[in-house]
Amino acid sequence: MRKPINEICDYIYVNDLGERIKPAHLTQAFPEFLENHGMRRIRFHDLRHSCATLLYANGVALKDIQEWLGHSDISTTSNIYTHLDFSSKVASTEAIMPYYPK
Repeated sequence: MRKPINEICDYIYVNDLGERIKPAHLTQAFPEFLENHGMRRIRFHDLRHSCATLLYANGVALKDIQEWLGHSDISTTSNIYTHLDFSSKVASTEAIMPYYPK
């Protein structure tokens, strides 16, 4: 039996019956989601790395990403969570090529 909307409106995550979803639900359901969609298996936490990398690749300031992820130290964000994508590596290489003799 579904719960009345006024009994569940204070919660963000509820199931179809209006029951609160357990905190570990996303972590536990994530591998099945990946498998059902033909994606390689990664940890749910790894999405934080993807998020940081995509934000950085799209010009979001490192300080803003640090705040978004809740890191107290910006070096955690820059050294662990943001990764250069292939196009960034190519752009870096092209930037130094004029200084190499032909």
